[in-house]
Amino acid sequence: MMRIVMALCFLLVVGCAALGKGIDRQVERGSQLEKELGYKLSVQDKHDAWRAEGMDAVIPIEGPAPEYLVKFHATAADKLKDLSGLTLTLTRADGIVAQVPLAIRSRWNKENEVDVQFLIRKDLINDAVLTLRCELRSEAGGSYVIRLRDYAPGNEGVIQSPTPAALVPGPYHVIRLAADADTGEQVAILDFKVVKSVEALKNHIGKLPGGSEIYFQRWLGPGGGPGGNNKFIKATDELKAFCAEQHKTLTLSAIPPYY
Repeated sequence: MMRIVMALCFLLVVGCAALGKGIDRQVERGSQLEKELGYKLSVQDKHDAWRAEGMDAVIPIEGPAPEYLVKFHATAADKLKDLSGLTLTLTRADGIVAQVPLAIRSRWNKENEVDVQFLIRKDLINDAVLTLRCELRSEAGGSYVIRLRDYAPGNEGVIQSPTPAALVPGPYHVIRLAADADTGEQVAILDFKVVKSVEALKNHIGKLPGGSEIYFQRWLGPGGGPGGNNKFIKATDELKAFCAEQHKTLTLSAIPPYY
C-alpha cells in the first residue's frame, strides 16, 4: 500500500509540471462519477480529528485548529485500474503556486492502493485540488480532478442547488444550526429539513442509511470554541453516542453562527 503522511502548512513556489496527456475530468461530490471511482476522502478540523481519537483525554484540546486533516484512500481498480499517481496542486489567480506528488505508481510497482494523510492550512482549502492520474497503460491517459473545498465542513459551496428542496442527498449529510427568523427559536437543519428538538434530530438521523457521514456545524463562541447557549450543542455527546449506535460517523466542526 502506498501510504504517505505529510504536513502542508506553507506554500512552496514551484514550476508548473504537466499532469500528463489526455482528458481531465472534474469529479463533483455526490456525483455518479464519484461513486464509480470509489475513493474515500475526508476533510476535517485537525482538533476535531484528535478529539474523535480521544487524544484530549490527557491534554485538553480547545477550539478549532488552523489546519484541516485530509485523509484519502483509493484502490487501483475499475475506472482507476490505470492509476499512476496522486498529486496535490495549489492554484491562485496567477497560476499554479505549488504542486506536490503524494503517491506514484509505476508498472513495476505492484501496490494497488493509495492511502494518504496530510495537513493543509484552512485558508488554502479553496485553492487546493487532488488529481488522480490514470495514464500508465492508456494512450489517451487523463486525470480525475477533485476539489478539496467540496469536502470541507462549513463550505457553503458543497453540492448547492438553486432549488434545495429538489436536492438528492449525497453520501454525506450536514447538520447546520440556525434560529427561526420570526420567533428566534433554536432549530437545526439536516438535509434541508428543519427540526426543533434533539429527539427530532435523532429521529431524522436514524432514518439515514448505515455508514452515512454526518458533519455537525456547531457555532463558534466569543472565545473561538464551540459556544452559545444552544440545546443542540449541549447534546453533542448524546448525538455522537447515538450516531455510533446507528453505525454512522458524526464529525464535529465549528463555524461562525448564521441566521
